[in-house]
Amino acid sequence: MRRAACFWSWFVGTALSWSVAAADAPRPSAAAIIERFLARAKAAAEEEARLEMTYRRTTVIEDLSSKDERQRRRIREHAVTNRAGVVRARLVRIDDREPSDSEVASDARKEGDARKETTRRRRGPDFVDEALVRQFDFTLEGEETVEGRRTFRLSYKAKPERKGTDKNIDRFLGLVGGKIWIDAEEFELAKVSAGLNEPLRILGGFAASITRLEFDIIRKPVAPGCWCHVLLSSRAEGRRLFSGFNVRLEVEQGDFRVSPMTPASP
Repeated sequence: MRRAACFWSWFVGTALSWSVAAADAPRPSAAAIIERFLARAKAAAEEEARLEMTYRRTTVIEDLSSKDERQRRRIREHAVTNRAGVVRARLVRIDDREPSDSEVASDARKEGDARKETTRRRRGPDFVDEALVRQFDFTLEGEETVEGRRTFRLSYKAKPERKGTDKNIDRFLGLVGGKIWIDAEEFELAKVSAGLNEPLRILGGFAASITRLEFDIIRKPVAPGCWCHVLLSSRAEGRRLFSGFNVRLEVEQGDFRVSPMTPASP
């Protein structure tokens, strides 16, 4: 009994000392958190260049009615490889069946075209564009637990100088705001939530109009020092030319296998 009392006295005293130490520890500023986050992203890019990774990606797209009733549902599963930051996806399943050879070839062509659209090197699902991050102002709101880990929660909005430009991407970014959660230990991006603060109209709304656009991303460590997207959910509503759209998208990634990169076969 005396030993038990001593143990609980030690436990309570230790817990209180940890709580006081945590309360006394200065919380970094939003600017400091973002700088450490960007520094970590650069280091992660260098580490990824020495890794090869395989995982499964399942994409679910739902077309909804104006009353949010599901009208059509499509499911595609890809086997993905990320070798030194170069991502390739192979279609392995459509809905509940294996894809035909022509469907696999068509999907491969689309993937190849998507890679050619940008001249910048892709980092696959974990790419962090520093130039893009610096277009926003961040405010530290507090701390929060995400997937069992302590994080800093920050809100963000576009810097005023981005607004009023003629470029569609600049106009889009000027209307986006939301929150991000940065891991307090590794300063990795743990979660993102974003949405349009007001509708986006292209060519005065004649070409297209996006009245709702929301997305959330969850990231987790899948190996020591290696974080990846595990879930992306998005919702978009609007109109293009003379037809409307109401779409819900969910991308889930799992079964990660990470290893040091091996030399390519001759």
